[in-house]
Amino acid sequence: MSWVVRLAGALLLLCCTAVARADDAVDARARYESAQRLYDEGKYDEAIDEFELAYRKKPHPNVLYNIGQAYERLLDYDASVRAFERYLAEAESTDPRRKLVENRLRVLRGLPARISVTTIPDHTRATLRDDQGAVVQIGETPHVFSAPAGRYEVVLEQAGWQTERHAIVAEIGQPYFYQYRLERSMADATIESDPTGARVFIDERLVGETPYRGRLDVGKHSLLLEYPDYPWHREPLVVATSEPIARKVRLERPPRSGRTELVVAAMAYGGVVGPMLVGAIAGSTQFTQSGQGVAALLLSSVAGLGAGFATAFLTTRGGVSVGTSSILIGGGAFGSGLGAALALGLGANERSIYGITLLGGALGITAAALAAHFGKISAGDAALVNSGGLWGTAAAALLAPAVLQHNDASSSGWFILGGTAVGLGAGILSARFLERTRTEVAIVDLGGLVGTGLGFALGYAVGSNGGADNGVAQGARFALGGMALGLVSGGLVSRTWGKRRGKPKLGHATLEQPQLRFELARTPEGEATRVSVDLLRGSW
Repeated sequence: MSWVVRLAGALLLLCCTAVARADDAVDARARYESAQRLYDEGKYDEAIDEFELAYRKKPHPNVLYNIGQAYERLLDYDASVRAFERYLAEAESTDPRRKLVENRLRVLRGLPARISVTTIPDHTRATLRDDQGAVVQIGETPHVFSAPAGRYEVVLEQAGWQTERHAIVAEIGQPYFYQYRLERSMADATIESDPTGARVFIDERLVGETPYRGRLDVGKHSLLLEYPDYPWHREPLVVATSEPIARKVRLERPPRSGRTELVVAAMAYGGVVGPMLVGAIAGSTQFTQSGQGVAALLLSSVAGLGAGFATAFLTTRGGVSVGTSSILIGGGAFGSGLGAALALGLGANERSIYGITLLGGALGITAAALAAHFGKISAGDAALVNSGGLWGTAAAALLAPAVLQHNDASSSGWFILGGTAVGLGAGILSARFLERTRTEVAIVDLGGLVGTGLGFALGYAVGSNGGADNGVAQGARFALGGMALGLVSGGLVSRTWGKRRGKPKLGHATLEQPQLRFELARTPEGEATRVSVDLLRGSW
């Protein structure tokens, strides 16, 4: 009885399987026909879905062939190749479509991918390498590579920019578009200055102060350093590789300008020359006893002030060194003094005294200008010459009343003429063989001034208390001794001044002649004018 039941079950199972297969065949046919209609309508994606369902219901090589064709219409060549390869694997060797599919596969596999590469910046060298590192193609962006399907690496290189490498997977016959933005190659930069604290501008842009450390793009740059009271330092800065670069700049303080003191001295000289010129033309100054005469002298003095200012200011617009200004001032002063002394010694009349004095001043200024033009006169050299002339004149002026019983204008004139000439000669020789700064000479002059003043005061007091008829003569004798002692003392102090000056102590300061300066200053917003007044210099 049991075998009857098992036989009946088997028959029932066979019947159900046959019915299911019949249903799958019917459904596969319906799916296949639906896929064909969608294919004919150009709906390839939907057709592929229906073909796949039909193949699952009833596998057949023809369905794979149709799937391969649909993928080819969609330009999905990789999927098309896979479908055609499955077709060849399942189709009979006598299938008439095999030869067609084999030819089609040969064509599809040979379709190159088109890889378009663009970069910022353009004209970058682009190298396409395969997965083994071999070079496939080389081009300059923008460039389109044509290559078989596979895995690649594109290498981008340009001087001044960082080299980049990018992986690319190319499928059969597909277009690819890649755009890359390269990064500039950078290098570490160190910029120092002496003195430190200078503002640093790179390519006209403020980036910090020295010592500055940062990173710069490889390429050409401009470097500007700005420090108060120093000229701007400019230089090109070339970063050729990514190696670190370093710059240390020693800023040179500009020579102090003597324009201000020259303008002031020229105004004072012009204010004196104007009335003297009027007196020389008029023959005397007796006319000043009238109101019109006084007005004439005042007007001539004002005119001289203006002429001196205009002459000195307009002729020194490009600047003038302290040495040149000092030697010009000394030339005018000592030239006028020599002329006046000569006129007094000759016993000339009032008109001649004025004329010879003016002529001596003109000759002195001319000689000083020629010396400044043809010789490199430093501030120290000019100070030595002027100091020699000053103390030669002072010594002669004191020597005349000290040694002469009857001191008159003519005798004093000859003494002063000789003393000034000897002093100037001694100053010129000192400048020729000695190296002294203006401050050191000023210390000697200060010592001489103090010694002369104290000596004259002491001698005048002694002469007056002793009942001497001429206290001035006694004061002159003592003043000569005090002058010598003061100059020697000043000289000894000045010899060690340079050493002490190199090591300023806390609170060390020097009061100088006020200096008004107009300078260009660079700010983040651009260039501006800076007005400065120097009153005190020192170290704290």
